[in-house]
Amino acid sequence: MTAVKPALRIRADLDPSAYADAFAREGVVQIPVFLEPADADQAAALLDGVSSWAIVAPDDKNETLVITNEAVRKFGDQAVRQFLQSALKRASRGFSFIHLSYPLQDEYARDPSPPVHGLTELVQSRAFLDFGGAVIGAPRVAGVRAQASNYRPGDFLTLHDDKHGRDARLAAFTLGFTRGWRPDWGGQLLFHDADGQIERGFMPGFNVLTLFKVPRDHSVAPVAAYAAAKRLSVTGWLIDDPEGAPR
Repeated sequence: MTAVKPALRIRADLDPSAYADAFAREGVVQIPVFLEPADADQAAALLDGVSSWAIVAPDDKNETLVITNEAVRKFGDQAVRQFLQSALKRASRGFSFIHLSYPLQDEYARDPSPPVHGLTELVQSRAFLDFGGAVIGAPRVAGVRAQASNYRPGDFLTLHDDKHGRDARLAAFTLGFTRGWRPDWGGQLLFHDADGQIERGFMPGFNVLTLFKVPRDHSVAPVAAYAAAKRLSVTGWLIDDPEGAPR
């Protein structure tokens, strides 16, 4: 029997206007208990069950290279390790990242039936887009770019501002599904001022939506080698782009 995708729901009593002033004032806001609690538990289980994570890291042109299991088999472990070492060295000089990713929208376009796409349908829904638009003060958000992410010990994302040449990004979002995280495990979403000082930081959390303006300097602190939980989230951007609108 085919598994049914869950219809994940934003918490019914959540008022986006309660967060709009803070976003307008500070350019970033966190919204706890974003999904109905039972739905958040279900969404977390779906993410935890993903088996086809790919490693993502930038190439020499800062384009994202996706290293699937098939790519590892094709090019070999040694070639992949050498590439990741290069990405790690680039981090000392500027922008770089290494973590696991699952392309929710690309996979949904190929086959929308797996239950994990309850999350894809959530972030592409008008309910999610309109909620985000009400918080960030956008009259209408056309769509999203979204993926799931999984940061393992040693994974990181260096300083950048999310500007993009093709997408008209209105704001970035992260929807966290990380349980039992300790602050000394790293992995915080950090916001930086013009001098590089940390203005604000958020520890990975569960069922919490973070929205922040684009462009804005931020990074993800490296996850400690001794971290003992999965740092799981759905991340992406609210965009003003008809091609990104849900169909």
